[in-house]
Amino acid sequence: MELLDIYNAAHEKTGRIIERAGKVLEGERLLLVHVCVFNSRGEMLIQRRSDNKDRYPGCWDVSAGGFVSSGEDSRDAVLREAREELGLELEDADFRFLLCEPFSYVLDDFYLAFSDASAESLSFQVEEVSELKWAGREEVFQMLFDGRFVDYTPELMEKIFDAI
Repeated sequence: MELLDIYNAAHEKTGRIIERAGKVLEGERLLLVHVCVFNSRGEMLIQRRSDNKDRYPGCWDVSAGGFVSSGEDSRDAVLREAREELGLELEDADFRFLLCEPFSYVLDDFYLAFSDASAESLSFQVEEVSELKWAGREEVFQMLFDGRFVDYTPELMEKIFDAI
């Protein structure tokens, strides 16, 4: 059973904890993290989500992401998600916080990370990910505009690519 802390809109824990499938009340938020891994050529490691996922099955997404478990902070969650979903061991020096993007009932902390690992050398979690590849800005935006990528806003993707 996965437990999640509830946050307010100011990114502060409220003290309430729910099961992952639990109900989020009006004004409450869950904390989500995403890590966008870039290589030295300015390409982002993107993942194709498993066809069995409830949300965005088969869509391309940023490198890794997931909910922050109760008692965990977002930095620890980024390290865990990169390790679980990609088999990528990140060190503190390998990544940095970029921004928090609020969406409906979540606060989404985005991090940037840097690695030149080949996509083929990573051991992804098949329950979550069906494919990994490096993609440049133009390819990611084309996938976003033609509906093959999770529906992030173009403005958010610009912020991510501009930050590298």
